[in-house]
Amino acid sequence: MSIAIMSQLFRAHLGSTGRKMLALRLADFADDDGKGIWPTVRKLSQETELSERTVQRILAEFVDEGLLLVVKKGGSKPGEATRYDFNMAAIARLPSAKSVADGCHGVTHDTVSPVTPATETGDTDDADGCHGVTQTVIEPPIEPSEREGAREGDLKDQDDPAKFVQRVKALEMGRANNPWPGAIASSTAWALQQFEKLTPEERRLAEERRDAYLAECKAQKVKNVALGVYLRDKKFLDVVPSAVKAQAAGAKIPVAPFGPVWAGMRALALLDGPEPVEVPLDVRDRVRQTFEVMRRSSEARALAYLHGKGIGLADGDQLIFPDDFDQAELRRRVVEDGYPRAKELHQQAKGRERGVAEARFEVLADLCEPVPVGSDLFECWRDYHEEEGWPFVPDPGQMPVVYFPKGGPEGLHDFEIAARAALRQERRDDHAA
Repeated sequence: MSIAIMSQLFRAHLGSTGRKMLALRLADFADDDGKGIWPTVRKLSQETELSERTVQRILAEFVDEGLLLVVKKGGSKPGEATRYDFNMAAIARLPSAKSVADGCHGVTHDTVSPVTPATETGDTDDADGCHGVTQTVIEPPIEPSEREGAREGDLKDQDDPAKFVQRVKALEMGRANNPWPGAIASSTAWALQQFEKLTPEERRLAEERRDAYLAECKAQKVKNVALGVYLRDKKFLDVVPSAVKAQAAGAKIPVAPFGPVWAGMRALALLDGPEPVEVPLDVRDRVRQTFEVMRRSSEARALAYLHGKGIGLADGDQLIFPDDFDQAELRRRVVEDGYPRAKELHQQAKGRERGVAEARFEVLADLCEPVPVGSDLFECWRDYHEEEGWPFVPDPGQMPVVYFPKGGPEGLHDFEIAARAALRQERRDDHAA
């Protein structure tokens, strides 16, 4: 299933509800490259509630329009379906769901008059008066980490149809790797249709009570209904508030790499201090063996390995270890292996993977701030990590900001006091619930 393609199709103008429903269901079968679509006409008919003849007609239209590509014609064997791929270029060319008639500049499809030397103010010079005296203001972009700072719950405060696909997929997959039982075999498009029919408040309750509903079904040893039925029949209204509160006590939250919760958890892991790390007694022999193995494949790589450890190479291939080699090796091992929880968070960040944590850690987000990569404060944090013998954050790549505790290294003591107090309070609240 491809959320990306579903999002594109959801925003596109396809001509009718039936065409859009079928396109969304096809995207539910496709991968992110638009490939791998081979459901039967009967299956598509059942899941979209369109007649088989209508499904066949729309599929033919999509092929004629170039939206679908026939990879392999079906029908040579009983039950064999035709295999399709989406034409990604054609999807990109689809017009917006906003029709020309809804805009005020139908010929150009623009809804804002262009700024020219003769009309410097753009909209204020609109001869038709359809923008009055308004001026277009372009807001600064939200940084990726700041988007995570909204901690995903902000989507629930918005009633933006463009977000409905992601919200329904979140209902299917869950926030903590707890997918809706049976979701993989059910229709996302149909569930999306039921989600759209709800009021904004009902959508919020459906999301909020999702896990509590599934937990109640499990506790009562009854089979949960399909997600689309849960939305259509408003099963979330049957979940008692106490069950929601009990579920929230053990709830999980997503942890985005380099974000505020990630930064808070990482800082506390470092402040807890390193775990015992030992340097093997035969460490010098191991270095020699590693050097010889590397040398067989690359002399330059082997020499670089020695250089990184401050080891020289004398005539006769004798290794010359510096006087403080053992102490330096211990410091290196502490940085690499002495903070296992921080190391786990670093591995998650390197892979740009979202982790999960207990919901109580969400309080750490308010204690951290975004720091622009390469700024003076960022380099100040790097220096402080080196002084403390801590591993620094992984390479953030193209990310413009990375979160750290507020106030810079000087505010770390205040952060620790506030963070540990907040977590203790959250734990007490959870037990009380």
